[in-house]
Amino acid sequence: MLSQLTYKEYLKVTIPFMLSTATQPLLGAVNTAVMGHMSEAFYIAAVSLGVILFNNIYWLFGFLRVSTTSFSAQALGSESAKDKFLALARPLLIAIVISLIFLIIYPWIFKYYALLMKPESQVVELMKNYCDIIIWGAPFVLINYVTLGWLMGQMIIRYTMFMQISMNVLNIVLSIVFVFIMDMNIQGVAYASLIAQIYGCMVGFIAIYKRGNLTIRNEYIQSLKTLQPFLAMMKVNVDLMFRTVCLLTINNLFAIAGASMGTVTLASNAIILEIIFIVVYFIDGMANGVSVFSGKAKGYKDINLLNSVLKISLRCLAVFIIFISVIMYITKSYFINMMTDLAVVANYANDYSIYLILHPICACVGLLLYGMYTGIVNTASIRNMMFVAVIFFYICQKILMSYLGNDGIWLTYNLTYLLESIILILYLPSLKKYFN
Repeated sequence: MLSQLTYKEYLKVTIPFMLSTATQPLLGAVNTAVMGHMSEAFYIAAVSLGVILFNNIYWLFGFLRVSTTSFSAQALGSESAKDKFLALARPLLIAIVISLIFLIIYPWIFKYYALLMKPESQVVELMKNYCDIIIWGAPFVLINYVTLGWLMGQMIIRYTMFMQISMNVLNIVLSIVFVFIMDMNIQGVAYASLIAQIYGCMVGFIAIYKRGNLTIRNEYIQSLKTLQPFLAMMKVNVDLMFRTVCLLTINNLFAIAGASMGTVTLASNAIILEIIFIVVYFIDGMANGVSVFSGKAKGYKDINLLNSVLKISLRCLAVFIIFISVIMYITKSYFINMMTDLAVVANYANDYSIYLILHPICACVGLLLYGMYTGIVNTASIRNMMFVAVIFFYICQKILMSYLGNDGIWLTYNLTYLLESIILILYLPSLKKYFN
């Protein structure tokens, strides 16, 4: 049993998570950049709206990764072979059912999403070309969430890194080849993502087979027929799903507000967001490490280990934020210009580049603590936090946008994440009850 965590132990797990997790938004940034070098801003807008649509679909069920990591880490702490198997098998079954449902209802989802966002007709046509291909990756994406979450919880670090990094590097390479060499335009970006998702699914199962030390017994399989554990798991997941619904509501309100100001504003905001996501996902990788150690602390019933995780993670976060803020200040214009060669879009995005620095500062603590709360499976606090945040965002955006335009949109976005950080800090004393 560990009562204290060292910086070496923390960084040994967390740095690989940070590097591998950050490849996901890097992929989005590359796809946006590829479209940003097409002849019109319509391409950037179409890809950004398509990405938002599938983020709506996939993030809604992001609990499959988060909760799987938590239950897998607790199974690691309790050293139960049965719990280890069930922590993988139950969410896998849920992922397969959900993905099949989405394949069936996709046509209606796209239709009503296009009506909601109201982009220009050229954007809708390009977005449909993109989405009609991407939807076939739904089963692989959701299964990848489960396998990745299980591997993270088991602290199988190298395969976790390889799975994420190789999948996203393959996607990036294929996007460039399909668009610039094979002249497949927006369909090339979509096919690149689909192929990479299938590849990632294969790598995940290979990793589990080689390193998972998974024991499969008939009595474990029979346990899958019992409905009650699925209901208990879904109770946790409903809170996380509610959090995601609120998060997606915020992102959609943000996108709708940008789209209402024209295609250039929508495209420029998309570029800034893609760069922000790279930084945010580094922090999310840090939160993954916090989730694993927090889950182990709960498995051991060791409050001292939890306190050690909190102290070390916050100190490392502070160092990272200072470092990345300096980097962003120096390079923000360079990254924006690298994303597009459309002068009107690049110039507009540069006018709002200060938010590349401001957002990580506002959001970092909340993002990190999210990993601790999910590791302990205290999802009610996350649910309550997001309920307050989405109401705040809606009211604040209405007020600030009317006075400040696009600055009002961005200020609302950042203030909302700052509020989330404050609320999760206030909830910290409630975590002690999980260790009694």
